Amino acid sequence: MIIILCTIPNHTSLVSKITKNLLNQKLAACITIINTVQSFYYWNNTLTTDTEIQLLIKTRNTLKTSVFKTIKEIHPYKIPELLVLPILDGDSNYLSWMQSVLPQT
Repeated sequence: MIIILCTIPNHTSLVSKITKNLLNQKLAACITIINTVQSFYYWNNTLTTDTEIQLLIKTRNTLKTSVFKTIKEIHPYKIPELLVLPILDGDSNYLSWMQSVLPQT
């Protein structure tokens, strides 16, 4: 199991579109939305800051490619943040639930 991190612009409709697509396609067991995060980064040699929304997408490692593809089809950024954190441990009941709602691949 993994958690995919993805920041998106602060637009409610975009948040809804991405989360619903991933959940309806059974590509994520759960998506946590963290509102109003500040991101600082260099883009085109200019220091930039944006108010964004952070998504924590809980899924199987085997679904990562499909999650990335789905997000890239919807995401407005040329290079969206798509980072993977392994889930090394967790509550066995929660991990079992995740496995039960995601397709076996």
